[in-house]
This record gives sequence, structure tokens and C-alpha cells, in this order.
Amino acid sequence: MILIIKNFSFCVLFLITNTLFAQDYYWLGNGGDDDFFNESNWFNDSLGQSPQSGTIDPNQPIAYNLLLSCEVSALSSPLNEIVFEPSKTLYISNGVLEANSISGGTLVLNEKSYVHLQDFEPLKNNATIHFNSPLSWLRLQNVNPKQVNENYVSYFFINDVNSSFPLNMRLDNYYDSGTVIRPYNSDVSPLTIYFNENITGTSANIAVDQIFNGSSIPNQLNNNIRSFYLERGYMLTLAVNEDGTGKSKVFIASEKDLEIHVLPNFLQQGGVSFLRVVPWNWVSKKGTGGDILGMDNSWFYRWSNQGLSDLQREYTPMAWGFGAANDDSDIELYKSKYKSTHVLGFNEPDDCEGQSGQYNHLCDVPVAISVYENLMKTGLRLVSPACRQGAVFNWLNSFNQEAVENDIRIDVIAVHWYDWGANPQGSPNANPNTIFNRFKTYLEDVYELYGLPIWITEFNGNKYRSTETNRQFMELAIPYLESVDFIERYAWFEPQNITIAEDPGNGEFFDDAMNLTDIGTFYKNYQSTPSIPEDYYVGLNNLNDEVLTNQYTNTCNPVSSLSTPADDYTQNVTLKVIPNPATNKIKIIFSEPIKSIKLYSITGSFINKQLINGYIDVSDLPIGVYFLSVNQYPIKFLKQ
Repeated sequence: MILIIKNFSFCVLFLITNTLFAQDYYWLGNGGDDDFFNESNWFNDSLGQSPQSGTIDPNQPIAYNLLLSCEVSALSSPLNEIVFEPSKTLYISNGVLEANSISGGTLVLNEKSYVHLQDFEPLKNNATIHFNSPLSWLRLQNVNPKQVNENYVSYFFINDVNSSFPLNMRLDNYYDSGTVIRPYNSDVSPLTIYFNENITGTSANIAVDQIFNGSSIPNQLNNNIRSFYLERGYMLTLAVNEDGTGKSKVFIASEKDLEIHVLPNFLQQGGVSFLRVVPWNWVSKKGTGGDILGMDNSWFYRWSNQGLSDLQREYTPMAWGFGAANDDSDIELYKSKYKSTHVLGFNEPDDCEGQSGQYNHLCDVPVAISVYENLMKTGLRLVSPACRQGAVFNWLNSFNQEAVENDIRIDVIAVHWYDWGANPQGSPNANPNTIFNRFKTYLEDVYELYGLPIWITEFNGNKYRSTETNRQFMELAIPYLESVDFIERYAWFEPQNITIAEDPGNGEFFDDAMNLTDIGTFYKNYQSTPSIPEDYYVGLNNLNDEVLTNQYTNTCNPVSSLSTPADDYTQNVTLKVIPNPATNKIKIIFSEPIKSIKLYSITGSFINKQLINGYIDVSDLPIGVYFLSVNQYPIKFLKQ
């Protein structure tokens, strides 16, 4: 009797079959904790015992190959380091490892494997990382993407091929100081959609960074999606109209898989006809208006759609005015942006005499609405137009009301604030506390009106106020913005240099010699917090306030055998492939609801196949051995 354990990847089983021997161990968890260094948690079936005490210790070479398939921590001490002998390997599948650093040996990441390393020097003594699945990642908590690209790329292999950014590897921000490293594979399918509620019925896998709509949604699931499963590290947009317009919603699986068993009523009634999945990028609240380097921020925008993300920062494009959202070429441009997950709406369209509102009648709400609707076609998260300070309560309110009436989605409210209502020209040295209190009240009023997250894309204490006043206002405002949940992002706007009697009046980051000012130093050095800190996010929008619950639960069922036959059984699970060997089609017999099916070659390459009425067409596959991962249960079959 051989056991298959839920959420255990075929990759590990195949590798282990060929590599693990009598002195190698798998995670059993009998130690009663999640401590990597507790030998009682590791076990060997052949020997019927755990390793000897003192053989899996921190900072001491480990002389075993290890297999991990649960969530495990090696952080019992900030000084603890996992050290392997050079020839030894740690295999992970459907597991999470939290550690300070890894020294020596090899780390193999198979499907649904996530490793988080916290040290400033996380990989030592030629430790190498092999990514055998695009649905795996390595997170370096304190090494930024630029440092990774310069110093660590040689440590990584993608399906046994040397890694190269951006050809076969992504380097995504992990907030201000870290990096998520994962394979770049356009065929990866992090989303599985289902015909029935509760992750049952006909299913289809949806590839990343493509738009599926209408008849291109596989397995006749157009207008027939009722539940889905989204892998962590991705964002999903669903809409009822084929072009992405109409009732719609954004789902974010940041740190945890997202399993929605019942779609919101408004999506089920309309029928989902548009899907787009994009890689998530982890950014902090603090950003910059303008492409300003050296501020230790993880995002920026440029009052245009012409910027590009770089290794350190996510670029958020802005549809500045009418001409940036009125035709399909604009939409294609937004869709093509690397690492961009949002689109900013128009810049002060409420101003009929200036900014974007003066062109093409954009200050007329019906005109603005009709053009803004096009942005929904991007499949990205949408930020409202950013109005002048007071217009958020009238012009933008009218815009939102009309948007709701026409099923036009707004996910985030953008605002500008300069304290214009307080006679700044006449109060260059106004009390910073008083200014801050007005700012705080303003934001609270905006949130009370809309009930949506807020981005402050322009703000300062006013250009007519002294540098010292602006500095003190900033030192009050930034901690507040970082502490408030409904503030997602903010970007200080450097005041123009206005000459006043007491002071040259600027709040700029750099002086004429390009040295940081006091304001620049404070802004740069303030440690920003995650913009969306939740493990997963099913946010509200202006069209929907229905609360959804993530049904996904990660289970730890350690593997108890290190080989895989063609058909296997557990106490609770039956998994078979019929016929085996196969020529044309294989039928999947599984005793649980099928959440996902992925097919791989013997080399670990993903093969995009769909399950249709319980069968997979394999007639076009070359002769050889193949592996299926069914809900992360592994099974192999022979194509003849």
C-alpha cells in the first residue's frame, strides 16, 4: 500500500524515487512543532526512525537529503542557518520554508513550493536553487531586485537551465527591500475555473497575462463560471462583458492561494465573459509623483502612460486625459506594461480651464465617464480620476454616481490635497498641526463618502508655505498615512519654488547640488508598510459591497512513501489514469472534486492540456512517460 498525500507534487516523487536512499529523510512532523531543526520531525520509512539527535542542527552541515511538504520554520533563532554538505539536496513540494539563510547544497523547488529567506546574505557557499515549477518562488526579504540581478542570478536554475532576467525569470518587488524570484513562463496557468460552485464540475486552466473572453474561454465555460481557484502571487479580474466592461471585480492572492466557492451574485447573474490573470507585485504605500530616483520607494507614476517599471519600482501608468484612453492602442499599451497592476485615471478633469479637463470636454462628467470606461478593457485594477481638493465631493461624486448607473468599476479613489481652503498665501508659517488636522479630516471624509481605498497622488502643505512648515507637516502626515488601513498609497508632490518673504518656500527632496534636503531625508528614510498587507484581498468596488470569504485551507499531510505507481490509493483518496499505457485519450478517475490538473513531461516541462468531460486528449504527445498533478496529487502514465 502506497500513500499519496494531498497537495504533494509529482516532481518531488519522481526525483525522490531516483535519488533518496536509506539515510535520507522526509518531513513527518512528529516532533509536535514546525521546527526544521527538530530531528523528531523527520523520518525514514526504511529505517523506521528519525535521524540521530544533533544531525540536523543549525549552523552544522547536514549529511542527508531531505524532503519537505509542509509549512516549516528554521527561525527559532535569528542566528540559525541551514547548512548542507555540498552533495546534499533539500526537495520541497507543496511546502513553505521560512529560514534565515541556506549554505551549501542544492534546494529544489517543485510545484507550489515557497521559500522565504530573511538574511541580508541569504545564500552562501555556492548554495543553488532549482526552480522545477513556474508555480514556485524564492523570497529574499532583504535583498532588492537590483542586488539579486547583480549578485545572485548565477545561483538560480530554471528547469536545469541557467537563469537570466528577464528571459526566463521574474524579479518582482517584495515591498521596499526584498525580491520575489520566480520562473517566467507565459504558459503557466495559476487560475482554474469551474462550472459548478464549490470547485466542482467541468474545469479549465487559465494562463497568465492573457485575456480570455467569449468563446476563447475554454471548455464552454463562457457565462458558466461559478467558482475558481487562484494560486498565490497573482491578481484576477472577472467581468460580465467580453471586452472587460460591465459588472466586474478584482481578486488578489498575495501570500495565500485564493479559493472562491461561490462567485458574487452580480457576476453569476451576468455571467463571466472576461478573465485576465496577471502576476502580483508587492509594493509599499510610499511612492513618488515623477520618476524620482533614490527615494527608497517601490512604485511611481509620471502623469502619463509612457513610463516603465524598473528592477526597483513598479510603474503605475496614468491615463492623463482624453487622448490616453479613447482608442484601442491606449488599452494595448496599458496591457503591455511589465509589473503594472493598476491604471490611474485622469488628472484633475474637473478643471475646465486647465489640466486634463480643458481638452475634449473632459470636464463634462458624461464625456469623462464614456472614456474612462475603456480602461476596464485592460483587466487591471482601476484608480479613479484625481480631482482638485474640493471636487472630490462634487465632480467626482457625480462621476461615481454615473459610473455606478452604467456598471463602470472604480476600485480606488485618488485625491489631491494642498490645503487651498486655508488661505496659504496669507499663512506661510501656519501651524503644522492645524494643517495636518485638516488633512486628516479631509481623508476621513473622503473615505466616509466612498468607502473605498484611497491613493493620495499629490499632496503637500502648500507651495506658498515655508520649507519648515512643509517639513513639519510631512513629519506628521507620513506616520498617519502609514498607520491608516484605508490609505493604500501616497506620493508627496514637491512644491514649486515660490519666493516669499520669510523663506524660498520649497519642499523638494534635493537641493541644487542634488543633496537630500531635510524633507527628502525624512521621506526617503521613513520605512513604508505594505500597500495591501492582507494574505489575500477580495476588495470592494463602487459596484459591489458583497463580502467574500477565502475557502482555501492549506493542509499538511506528509508523504510516507517515496515512490509513485500508476494508480494509488489512500484511506480517503482514489486516483487512477485509464487506460495506462494510453494512445489517444486518458480518463481521470478521482474520488475528490478536481480543482486543478496539470500535465508535465518527464523533464518537468508544463504541457497545456484541458480536461473535457473527464478526458484529456494525449494523441499528439510523443511516446514517453508523463506526469499529472491532480489537485497536486501526483500520478504518472505512459504514452505509447
